[in-house]
Amino acid sequence: PDTATSYGNIGTVMENMGDNVGALKMHNKALAIREKVHGKEHPDTATSYSNIGSVMADMGNNVGALKMHNKDLAICEKVHG
Repeated sequence: PDTATSYGNIGTVMENMGDNVGALKMHNKALAIREKVHGKEHPDTATSYSNIGSVMADMGNNVGALKMHNKDLAICEKVHG
């Protein structure tokens, strides 16, 4: 899980620097770890979906971004109500 957090943090910095392709790769690495460790319906996994959605929106892929943010929302609603 700490490795996933590190990948996510690097992805966020890369996004801030304008390297959306690199950011997407880092956030996808974080997602893969979180899905393996926590499963697909854990709040940490939801965070990765949200991060990927933000990068996709920055890249102009609004359909993909919406899909990722809807996954995030579904998990949050299920876990937190």
